[in-house]
Amino acid sequence: MSREDLARRQAELLAALVAGGPAPSGVDPARVALEADALRAKRRRVLARLLPAEVHDAPGQDLGRRLDAWIAAHPRREGTSMRADTDAFVAALRADGALPRGLRAMRHRWRSHSAHR
Repeated sequence: MSREDLARRQAELLAALVAGGPAPSGVDPARVALEADALRAKRRRVLARLLPAEVHDAPGQDLGRRLDAWIAAHPRREGTSMRADTDAFVAALRADGALPRGLRAMRHRWRSHSAHR
């Protein structure tokens, strides 16, 4: 197998694992689906830990469902941090009107504080 073929197959496998793509030929689709589920669950756990408490406490939140939907619609981009992922999720909640108005200032303080560590 050439390096180009190997790189293509690796890219196909990565797309199947993190972006919902089909399993590459010769790879068991059930195992790929199982690993993809595990990676999504890990991402969900890490994002949930990084979210400010105010997001967890926001009234009417179904945080687990919202996180799952957001993760499915937003595969990780190369070179992004989990903190950037968290910021993008919070921005999506704000855009949907799912966060209380006072959270914006709290989030800004939290972010400024963590930047000085």
